[in-house]
Amino acid sequence: MIKRLKKIIKVLLILFILGIFIKAFFIGAYRIPTSSMENTLLPGDFILVNIAAYKLNTPSEIPLLGFPVQPLNLFNFAKPKVNDIVLIELPSFYTSGYSKHKTHLIKRIIAGQGDTLQIINKKIFVNGIEKFLPSTSKHSFKVIKPQGVEAEGIFYKGSGWNGDNYGPIIIPAKGDAIPINPKTIGIWKQLIVLEYNDLVVREEGSVVTIDDKPVQNYIVKKDHYFVIGDNFDNSRDSRYFGFINEDLILGKVMFIYWSMDPYKKDGSFFSRNRWDRIFKGF
Repeated sequence: MIKRLKKIIKVLLILFILGIFIKAFFIGAYRIPTSSMENTLLPGDFILVNIAAYKLNTPSEIPLLGFPVQPLNLFNFAKPKVNDIVLIELPSFYTSGYSKHKTHLIKRIIAGQGDTLQIINKKIFVNGIEKFLPSTSKHSFKVIKPQGVEAEGIFYKGSGWNGDNYGPIIIPAKGDAIPINPKTIGIWKQLIVLEYNDLVVREEGSVVTIDDKPVQNYIVKKDHYFVIGDNFDNSRDSRYFGFINEDLILGKVMFIYWSMDPYKKDGSFFSRNRWDRIFKGF
C-alpha cells in the first residue's frame, strides 16, 4: 500500500513539474476582461496563448513565487505577422508614468515594420490598401470624429489626429534612422526607452542625450508593429499607446478553451457557459 502510494505521489509530482514547465515556456492561459476585441473575443472568454509561437524565452518570473526576472531569449522561430491576434505585455509608463508594473493586452496586428498606416473616417489603410476588422460593419452607426480634431491621449501629441482619422504614419523597422531633436523626442522617447529597457533619454535645453551621449539621430534596434482592437470604437490600442516592439509580443492566441457570460449573474453554471465558443480557433 505504501509502495503504491509513493508511485502515485511520484506520478503527480512529475505531472505538476511538467505542467509548470509547459506553462513557463510554451502555453499561457488568460481570461478576456474587456470588450476591446469584440466580437472575435468576448468578456469571459478563456484563451490559450502559444508563447513559443515566435520565440522561446526563459520565464519573466520565478514559477510559483511570482518574482519578476529579466527573461533571456533562447531561440527565434518566426516573426509576428499582420492579422495575428497577439498577447502584449505593456509597461505602465505607456499610460501612467514609469514603473515596473506591466499590463497584458490582446490585440490584432494591423501593420508591421516599414508599413504606412492611415485611418480615414474609420477606414483602415495599410500601404494604400483598405484593411477590414470583424467589427467594421458597425462603424456606420458611430459618430466619426472629424480630421484635425485631436483626441486626448492620442499618439502622438500635436498631430491633430484622433481614433477615427489617424496618420499617415510609417511603422519603424530595425535599422531605420530617426532624427532626434527637442521637437521630435516626444514622439520617439518611449520607443527608445523600451529598446534600452532603461530611462536613458534626457532633454537638456536644446540638447537630447541617450545614455548620457548627445545625439542627433537614433538607429532603431528592433522591428515594430501597430495593433488595433477588433472593437474599433472601444479599444485602447496603438492609436493611443504607440508602436509595439517585437519584444513586447509574448505570443499568439490559439483558441478559446472555455467561455462564460459574466453578465448572467443569476443563471446556472450550464446556462452561463457559451458552449458554441468552446475550442473556437483563429
